[in-house]
Amino acid sequence: MADPSGGAQSSGIAGPELVPGSGVRDCRVRSLSLRKRVGFGLLCLVLLALIGEGGGFFLFWILNGRPNPWRDAQERRQQRILSPRGNDPGTFAQVHPYVGYVEEPGGESGVRRLVDGHSIPITDYGYIDDKSPLQRRGDDRVIVGITGGSVASFFAVNGIKSLEESLSSDPRHAGKRFVFLNLALGGYKQPQQLMTLNYLLCLGAEFDLVINIDGFNEVALYELENKSHHVFPAFPRGWHSRIGVNDPVLGRARARLLTIEEQRSDLARWYSGFPWRYSLLFNLAWEYRDRRLGWEAYRILEGYSRSSESRGPYVVTGPPVDFATPEALFEHLAMIWANSSSLMNQLCRGRGIGYFHFLQPNQYLPDSKPMGRAERETAIIPDHPYRRGVEMGYPLLIRRGRTLAEAGVSFHDLTGIFSDHPGAIYADSCCHYNQAGYDLMARAIARAILAAGHP
Repeated sequence: MADPSGGAQSSGIAGPELVPGSGVRDCRVRSLSLRKRVGFGLLCLVLLALIGEGGGFFLFWILNGRPNPWRDAQERRQQRILSPRGNDPGTFAQVHPYVGYVEEPGGESGVRRLVDGHSIPITDYGYIDDKSPLQRRGDDRVIVGITGGSVASFFAVNGIKSLEESLSSDPRHAGKRFVFLNLALGGYKQPQQLMTLNYLLCLGAEFDLVINIDGFNEVALYELENKSHHVFPAFPRGWHSRIGVNDPVLGRARARLLTIEEQRSDLARWYSGFPWRYSLLFNLAWEYRDRRLGWEAYRILEGYSRSSESRGPYVVTGPPVDFATPEALFEHLAMIWANSSSLMNQLCRGRGIGYFHFLQPNQYLPDSKPMGRAERETAIIPDHPYRRGVEMGYPLLIRRGRTLAEAGVSFHDLTGIFSDHPGAIYADSCCHYNQAGYDLMARAIARAILAAGHP
């Protein structure tokens, strides 16, 4: 029905309107209001985020064999945040006349307990501990010294709670207090453990037990750090960088490594915040960026280790020594390791101290641990500079360890303790573990001590 004006009857729907004076109807679509445009944009962003998170969920599931990566990623970031700074072996250590080097007393160790983030100080003697290494025996206590490299040092921070619980279950220890002393430092290798024990005993330290956890540094570090600078194999790691020899190449490498360490820690700290740590996309972004920085650090280390250097003064190099083959070199390194352990055993036995030697596990020893893809991506770098040392050196250590055991040393090969644990254990691509790894090691060490009837 036509309305009185002759137009179409209104249906309640806005239609095209006449453009005044033209007789032509305006067919343009009315634009949305600002509020609707903002709402539509937000909706699109939410949908894109959901699609991205869903894609990331299935990508993690496909790559890692499990759908939930948040906890593992967050644990690895926390370990990065809590780990001490400095890949370079001489960054914060001070040269020591008897043990090679110690940490700067009164400084910040950078080591924190994994379970609660508690910071561990540095003693006046340069060890990462909250008590003096000079302790006295008593009927009410058990004094336990722990020697070795960074794995032993981190074990003395993160593994002693499980170790004490296991040892305390024995009736012989009822009513006794365990005093654990961290005498290990990152990079220590034999004969530094032997020298440390001698030095502290000379100062009056007393022990009921000495636990030596080592093996990795002895075979993994020499080729990367000391060999290209013609440094004697028994000298401490990175010796040329510790004794004040002017090396501008080392200075630049050290500065770049510290910058990368700080960047990785800052990234881990940022991505651990809320809500990013719960996002699969942000976890993927962190993995990618952290891995790139890690590769850059390894390239710096490799480049420095391969730099051609002429033989320096004796204080740098020590006695000249050459090896006809790589096999001969690793046999020599394994000999130093075994001889040092034998001497530690003799020293402890003469003072009524129980000595226990443990060969630490490492991911580059073939078939030593089943790994999911996520742990493999964290723990394994195919051309890692430490890998060759483990693959060539560990079989020799295992063989010489059997000889030590036959000679009466309480030696125990721990390289297989993770073989029945497919869950994640390794915290980095070098040699260190998460809390589960240190707890497994603690229980294995306790079994060995209790089976031997010590203390």
